[in-house]
Amino acid sequence: MNALQGYTENGKIIPLGNPAMPDGLKVIITILDEPFAENRAAEQKKAFEELRKGLTSCAPLPPEFDDIVNERVNITRELDL
Repeated sequence: MNALQGYTENGKIIPLGNPAMPDGLKVIITILDEPFAENRAAEQKKAFEELRKGLTSCAPLPPEFDDIVNERVNITRELDL
């Protein structure tokens, strides 16, 4: 028994890679209720690009922002290794 991964596109099942499947085999197809992501790195790259687009398209921060950041407090704690 082999397990193959793939995704759906326009109602068709597209296997990942180019799996060799001989004719005449019995097949069971399980559809997962989750969107397809090629891999975790692709998901992270997409999320980063969306964040970057959002940051570049927002209005500039007001001058008061620098004053607030300069008054921040850094809380440190000791780390016992």
